[in-house]
Amino acid sequence: MELPPYEPQQVPEGHYRFKVMAEPEKTKRTSSGGNDFVSIKFSFKLMDELGNIRYHKESLVPWNPCYRDLLLAFGAKPDKKGNVHLGDEVSVVGKEFDAEIIHEPDKDDPKKSWSRIANIKLDDDVPPPKEDDEVPF
Repeated sequence: MELPPYEPQQVPEGHYRFKVMAEPEKTKRTSSGGNDFVSIKFSFKLMDELGNIRYHKESLVPWNPCYRDLLLAFGAKPDKKGNVHLGDEVSVVGKEFDAEIIHEPDKDDPKKSWSRIANIKLDDDVPPPKEDDEVPF
């Protein structure tokens, strides 16, 4: 009988090419303070420089800077105030981008850590938010 090989559950730290595998799942949640918010869960296929494939799921909240960078990587553009909107009519399935996986320590258990997306590579032509917009009349 052949036994399956050992496969670590946690994605190793490093640089990967990410591909969105399914439509993100939006989940309404309530904070410990009683405030409602939305969490967005993404399913990714990752490929490292050697061609090794891994899978990663990560939930983000809209105020996380990583979420902003993810929307920009999907092609969204910031408005004059710096808000980033992708729009409901845009499908992100199949979208690809480069980023890192880092291991973030668990807040409650120092023996645990979580694989997290970091350092999402953006196109150099994404402008920073403008403070004042001049209208030519």
